[in-house]
Amino acid sequence: MNTWILLERPTAQLKTLYRLATHPDTHMLYAGTSLDSFAEQGPLLVRLNNQPTFNQAIERSPAEWPGLLIESNFDTPSILAHLRQILIVNFDQQRKGVLRYSDPTVASYFFVACPAQDLGRWLGPISRLRWFGGTWATKAAGEADWQQLDNPHAIHWTIENTRRAVSLSAAQEESLTRLGNEQFLHDWWLRHPQHSFVQANQLMEQALAQGIDDSNAISEYLSTHCTQVKS
Repeated sequence: MNTWILLERPTAQLKTLYRLATHPDTHMLYAGTSLDSFAEQGPLLVRLNNQPTFNQAIERSPAEWPGLLIESNFDTPSILAHLRQILIVNFDQQRKGVLRYSDPTVASYFFVACPAQDLGRWLGPISRLRWFGGTWATKAAGEADWQQLDNPHAIHWTIENTRRAVSLSAAQEESLTRLGNEQFLHDWWLRHPQHSFVQANQLMEQALAQGIDDSNAISEYLSTHCTQVKS
């Protein structure tokens, strides 16, 4: 089994990476794609086979190595081809955007929203996907942990699949909308820690249901209706 880590923001970890890994096999995810001009700042795929010291560092302090741990029987070119294929996605009928699935927080919303019958399309040649993290609500509760998805369809994957356009389902679009809302809420909660995140989340949903969608108006709504947590 081959293993890799797709580092979300590798710049800060590069010096430590080259200290822990012996002649690491690395590939910039954006290289050779329409995002090539951002390749230096984009995610970095690092093969973990025969890198025991680096593997131990990731397992011991996963929060310091944000990204995705990948297992597959396929080789690096196959993994790169698939990962690059799902970078640009179609959504909202005619729009396109970059899917930052390498961010563990995004992964906690997006991949979990994939129905079982559709998961194979998104994981492709990846047999197992792991990451350390969770949703913004999970972070607020201090409950970030290892997440794992297994893909029994990986053995049937072929390189021809990379030619297919990828589109978000309604459930996936909804999960990414929820991600944006909860990120906004988490930022607000960090500035107002005396309030309950759970209650604030319920109030934000009420505000959105009432058609309040301006960020300043939502902040005011939360500040007005939230009750302080008793110490």
